[in-house]
Amino acid sequence: MMNDVPEGGKGGPVPGAPRDYVDFLKLANGAIFGRIVVFDAKTVGDMQFYADPTEGTPVQLGREEWFCFGKVNDDPLFIRRTDSSVWGFRDMGALWWQSEIFESLEDGLDSFVRGKAFGDGYLSFTSAEADDPWWQVLRHIGRVT
Repeated sequence: MMNDVPEGGKGGPVPGAPRDYVDFLKLANGAIFGRIVVFDAKTVGDMQFYADPTEGTPVQLGREEWFCFGKVNDDPLFIRRTDSSVWGFRDMGALWWQSEIFESLEDGLDSFVRGKAFGDGYLSFTSAEADDPWWQVLRHIGRVT
């Protein structure tokens, strides 16, 4: 499904999930905003392998500090547990685990969703074209011009 926002509050608890993600689940049990996916409560636990340290990768992560809550295209997105900031791999020309470019994208999940999924940041963040169907939805509802 291209775009989907299931009703929140029905996914059950997610042990160890950051508060911002838990709050999001109260509103929507995961979401697909074009090329941006926020994992649902049932799936997110299985996606934590993205945060596992992997030998030979330029960026070493770990589940103690990072929580994988979604993805953009095929690249995982993380919440930093210490400050709730959202991080990701911005080098769209490489496989995420080979990238050396891992950076803070937003101060929190709320600002990430507003700016990257529902705002002007969508096209540049996802490398989508102006004819992207989600971008067209955003234009139609007046979120972007």
